[in-house]
Amino acid sequence: MASQKFNYFSFLFLAIIASVLSYGIADIEFDNDISRFCKTAQDKDLCKTMISGVTNWHDAIGEAIKVTLSLAEELKSQNDLIIPAFVNLQPGKRDSIQKTCKESFETVFDMLKEAQTALTAGDNGTLQTKLSAALEAECVDALSNAGATFSLANKAKELDTKVSICLAIMAQNDTFVHRELRNR
Repeated sequence: MASQKFNYFSFLFLAIIASVLSYGIADIEFDNDISRFCKTAQDKDLCKTMISGVTNWHDAIGEAIKVTLSLAEELKSQNDLIIPAFVNLQPGKRDSIQKTCKESFETVFDMLKEAQTALTAGDNGTLQTKLSAALEAECVDALSNAGATFSLANKAKELDTKVSICLAIMAQNDTFVHRELRNR
């Protein structure tokens, strides 16, 4: 009788282990608060806010790009605020910072637009390349080196963070594609 119970529990234990392995250990949610698309993002709360309500990877990366693109567009339009914020700097230095930021914001905006096009076309290689190119820290560095603490400087840092989140979501694509293929 005791050996029969032992066999039953051994079989049950093996069935549980087999179930876990068949679903894949990576499929288990250890933290239900973290969106499955935000697990590798440095700022998980911001990531969750950016992609709130999405249910698949394509929508997650699309929404993240859209939100980031909106901020890049806003920063492009506010670039003229840099010079008045640095009244104590030499005019040449102010002009240099403004030019650096203008180029940086335009690059980020253009790369994000091209990333959207690549996403629509299903070209993940180009999508990855464009998101990587959008990770532009020259403006943030220039503002930081000049001691900037105003709103535009904070938004420039936020833009970098949001581009990083797009890259983090992009990096998870292979994991989800392989999982979806395995579950078919």
